[in-house]
Amino acid sequence: MKTTAVRLYGKRDLRLETFELPPIKDDEILAKIYSDSLCMSSYKAAEQGPDHKRIPADVGENPIMLGHEFCGELLEVGV
Repeated sequence: MKTTAVRLYGKRDLRLETFELPPIKDDEILAKIYSDSLCMSSYKAAEQGPDHKRIPADVGENPIMLGHEFCGELLEVGV
């Protein structure tokens, strides 16, 4: 399944991309997002990149999607 999302690659390095989603893991969900808000923790993560305590050091090679305050529909739940 393809998706379009903003992904973080490093300090102030956010990119809008379309990419293939990997299969979800046992401890993950798949959600169709209708809206998301930019909270302070997401802002700080985007500003600090890998210097932020919750951003992996290899974010440049393995970009992440920020955001956890969203409204959406659950499509799949890991086992």
